[in-house]
Amino acid sequence: MTSTAGRRVAKLEGALQPREAVLAWLAEAQRAPGLVAHVQSFLDLPVEAAPLSVIGARVVAAVRAALKGQPRDRVETAALRAQGDAVFLFCLVVGLNRQALEVAQLEGLRASATFFWLGALLGGPSTDETAPSARDQDGTWAQWRAVVAGLQARVRVDTAARTELERRYLTGHDVLLADAAADWAEFAEIVERLAGVADAIAPARGTGTRRAGRPDTAASVAARVADQVAWLADVARVRAYEILGDRGRAVSIMERHLRADGRDDAPAPPDALD
Repeated sequence: MTSTAGRRVAKLEGALQPREAVLAWLAEAQRAPGLVAHVQSFLDLPVEAAPLSVIGARVVAAVRAALKGQPRDRVETAALRAQGDAVFLFCLVVGLNRQALEVAQLEGLRASATFFWLGALLGGPSTDETAPSARDQDGTWAQWRAVVAGLQARVRVDTAARTELERRYLTGHDVLLADAAADWAEFAEIVERLAGVADAIAPARGTGTRRAGRPDTAASVAARVADQVAWLADVARVRAYEILGDRGRAVSIMERHLRADGRDDAPAPPDALD
């Protein structure tokens, strides 16, 4: 390859649209052991070498190349907008990884405790006169099954929400880094095993698996997925606006959520970093 051709290739590689720039970074990050390891890999590098700086530089270069010859104000406005979109996508990826790690670790403990609880329930009837009656035991089984159903719903809702955000903003690309993917897979497997036990063992015991007032219907799950999608996208928007120095817009998003809390007619959030 000639030096001229090499410079052209390097220039093309350095000029990417927001989604492509973030996906290029994500592909590199997914080769690391995990989010923490990836962050540690550039802590000692200069600021301009940090992922968000590199992404921003690539996006700005792409806009300026595409609008070469246009009025400067138009070019700079478009560059700032593209940079903002890239920051939002970066924050979304990081946020989804953090969400998966936190839920898998916290709810994973709950799932493990539910297995211990199962062992206690299967310990058999006690000869102790203070032992719970059969009716009380059925109630305890119902509580256990409700916990399992809740864990199942959490896995289903979070997975569907993450999949929808990946589809909507990142062309369906899997966003989880190695550690988040491993922790989530382990958590989901434990919940699946619990669900299998709940379906197979003593089906007559505690058959009331749904909590009063929260039926686990397809419609309710879909509504929870939609709420989760809106919330996670807005969390990424808030973080992006904070990075960009636009605290006013960040605050307005959070105020909208606070006002909408408990309302069924809350307006849908925007689909872009507006």
